[in-house]
Amino acid sequence: MRWSLLGLVLLVGLATACFESSDEPAQVFADGTALPDRGAQASDAAGTATPVPFTPGPVISDLDPEDLRGFAFPIEGGCLPSRDEVMPNAPREYRSGTSEGVDFYHGDVCTEIHRGLPVRAMFAGVVIRADRDYDEITEAEANVYSARALTQGFTDEEALDAFRGRQLWIDHGNGVVSRYTSLESIEPSIAVGVALRAGDVIGGVGESGTPEATIAPGTQIHLHIELRVGDGFLGQQLAPDEVRRLYQRLFTSVEGDG
Repeated sequence: MRWSLLGLVLLVGLATACFESSDEPAQVFADGTALPDRGAQASDAAGTATPVPFTPGPVISDLDPEDLRGFAFPIEGGCLPSRDEVMPNAPREYRSGTSEGVDFYHGDVCTEIHRGLPVRAMFAGVVIRADRDYDEITEAEANVYSARALTQGFTDEEALDAFRGRQLWIDHGNGVVSRYTSLESIEPSIAVGVALRAGDVIGGVGESGTPEATIAPGTQIHLHIELRVGDGFLGQQLAPDEVRRLYQRLFTSVEGDG
């Protein structure tokens, strides 16, 4: 029998495929040309893929920014401190500024405050910031921020963010965000995009970001929380008694408010 030229090409191609050293036989076109290696294609594609950053979508909420209530305390068994010096708008002379939230220190908040004490989400929402890889500010950095604030007469955003230390932010929708700062730690399961319920443990109490964290460790153990409403904070520029009324209402259950 006489073989055609095409038959010889096919025979040679099949013979080559059968004796490939690879564990899997090579695949060829009808004319004997080897198919491109699919594993190599996949590797090349994986090597050149561009990561897509994750951005949480808007949180659906029925919160009324003008009438915030139904929030849980961030510390189990806690209560609002009695001193106005640790409430919003209290002066912070070391940085020519004011406090934008509430500080929970031991001795005045109805429960013990210690390093690592569990911190809980105050309301359901989605995590939008979690400082897992936080590096403590140095004494030199703290001095620079404080000196700059004293010269300017106010604390700029860079310095304010540094003095908040390790932070976790939760978006509750309708422009309402809770911030938990000076944390010692953040729970391993928590990251940006994670949905939380009120009462979920998010981290532990610490003193990160405070000037004392490096020069006098252990002397500023506390939790600082902030309720951001739009571009400001709850109680901004209000008198101490009005600020306290807003926070008392914040931690009042909706059912029991009448």
